[in-house]
Amino acid sequence: MTRPGFLGRAVGALRLDLAIALRHVLLDLLAGSALVPRPLRWAVYRAAGLDVRTANVFSGVRITGRGLRIGRRTFVNHDCYLDVARGRVEIGEDCHLGPGVMVLTATHGRDEGGRAAKVADYLTTRIEDEVWLGARVTVLPGAVVERGAVVAAGAVVRGRLASGGTYAGVPARPVDGPTSSSAPAAASTGGTVRS
Repeated sequence: MTRPGFLGRAVGALRLDLAIALRHVLLDLLAGSALVPRPLRWAVYRAAGLDVRTANVFSGVRITGRGLRIGRRTFVNHDCYLDVARGRVEIGEDCHLGPGVMVLTATHGRDEGGRAAKVADYLTTRIEDEVWLGARVTVLPGAVVERGAVVAAGAVVRGRLASGGTYAGVPARPVDGPTSSSAPAAASTGGTVRS
């Protein structure tokens, strides 16, 4: 015997799963395909209700949720993962995201017993204008990367990174190293991490 409301919950879950699957096919498999030219990919993102203001989104980019804004002249390299979910991801203008960058919004707090909560919290994760993120950088939920910051490959960003700084490590910390007017060169410097 089924409990009252079980069928209704099952149908609701099925509808949600189908909507997620359709969105995945449209945004990730079709628009994200290397066979789709960038201007067409941009048009599909816009048609899906995403606030994407650049055609420089390369193949393999995965986008979940709707609360996404990508500014003009921003470059999103291959295989980035923008986990908007029910949160918000704001990426400014003139940014560069290296291959495999992950930007996350979902996190789990602790329940009364100190265990990870079963229900996720969704935060806004913000990357301001002129930010450079090296390959495989992970930006955690609620983080803010201020204008002009450069983050070295493989770093994990949490909290707030100050404007114009160069950061590396897990978690990302300021580095001392050669200064450069060229953000890509600065992103690859092997400077010393400050404690």
